[in-house]
Amino acid sequence: MDENPINREIGKDSNSEDLDQLPSGEVQDQKIGLRDSLAAIFSWKNYKVFLITAFFFNSIVYLDSFFNLYLWTIVPNLIFIGGISTIAAIVSTFGRFFGGYIGDRVNRKSLAVVSMLISAVYYLMIGIFTDPFFIFIALLINASVEITKGGSNAYIMENIPREHSGLALSFWTIGRAFSIITLAVFAFLYPFIEFAAFRILSLVGGIMLIVSALLRAKYLEKSRENRREAGTKLWRVFLEDNKRAFKVLMRVIPGMIIVCVMDSISDSFFKLGAFIYMYKELYINVPSIVIILIATIVIQIPLLLKVGRLTDQKGVKSTALMVYSIMPVSATLLIIAAWIPDWAPISFITAADALIPGLGVIFKTSFLAVVLKYVNDTLWYIVVLVLIRKRLPNYDTAKFLSFFWFIVWLTSSFGPLIGGIISEATSILYLFYGVLFLNIFILGAIAKYDLTTKGVSNIEEVQ
Repeated sequence: MDENPINREIGKDSNSEDLDQLPSGEVQDQKIGLRDSLAAIFSWKNYKVFLITAFFFNSIVYLDSFFNLYLWTIVPNLIFIGGISTIAAIVSTFGRFFGGYIGDRVNRKSLAVVSMLISAVYYLMIGIFTDPFFIFIALLINASVEITKGGSNAYIMENIPREHSGLALSFWTIGRAFSIITLAVFAFLYPFIEFAAFRILSLVGGIMLIVSALLRAKYLEKSRENRREAGTKLWRVFLEDNKRAFKVLMRVIPGMIIVCVMDSISDSFFKLGAFIYMYKELYINVPSIVIILIATIVIQIPLLLKVGRLTDQKGVKSTALMVYSIMPVSATLLIIAAWIPDWAPISFITAADALIPGLGVIFKTSFLAVVLKYVNDTLWYIVVLVLIRKRLPNYDTAKFLSFFWFIVWLTSSFGPLIGGIISEATSILYLFYGVLFLNIFILGAIAKYDLTTKGVSNIEEVQ
């Protein structure tokens, strides 16, 4: 994903500027229909270009779900996998921190192009190399994309009006439906060449992202830079800007920061071990895991639009409660799967596998757990982005976003390493007990406390 705020005239018509004049978090009195919302969203060229290139990226994003399992076949040690994931997370964290300043000072079109090129290099390296050292280098390169992604995200966010932000951001992630094609090809090739299929598709994905970068370079309009005043020191401006961003975040979304930190730790536990656990302990093969992911994508598509509209119409807190209430259920099901692997008679599984090899996984308890988790992860991310868009001031968006994710990621970056140590010292199953505990804590926090204040309409109040 991507966002900004300074040049309102870029990519907009004369009427669109009025949409951004709405105070933070304010909802228009007049109810806008779906057709009018779509017309408003797609009236800006930059949004359409970003959406098309995002579809290229999203067509391979679900392939990354197999990365830990792929790496485990090379180095079967969760401490190693968790350790390099933690290092990459720390690089991402500091990249995002400095990227926020860069995103508000450097031309965002250039940042949008470079972001796509960095991702392309990552996928090309994963496709070419099998040595753990070069895979680690590829992870670090991919982590460095956060330096440019803050400005890239800000670039598109400035073109999304607040009252349509839920719907617009939902369209952004709907492009993941294209991953169905990639996953289907992976499932078809895997029985013949196993994880060489993962590498081939990563290589193809890298080439696609190079094409996306070229499209952005050619068709995106140039963004105006927000340069510092003459005679000011770069380091002083950087510190002052981030001090102001920190104050705004603590004033506007303090509860959201705490919730996102805990959720990020929970998420790192789940994603570190879920597929390895299913493959190693529950004997679910890779084509069956592919079917789980395809089912996830199919279910997500209508729900993304629905959740986006709900956040616009019903409010963020009620939507957040509805979405996050599924998370503890997911963790519980994955734990139960160790003792009750199937939720339907074995005859159902046999019949489904006879129809399509691997389809019988839909009657597995772990299928329900992973589908619920992945669907709600995406919906929850939309809720978080919409809340940020609705509550934060309409300027210096990249710095606010970078500092928000810096706090979240820095405090949760050790999650993969901690998860790996827990798994190797006890059992991989204990990872999901940890997930369950964190999910229950988060759900209680959402229910009891407000995630935000009423917003900051005047920056002078927090200086």
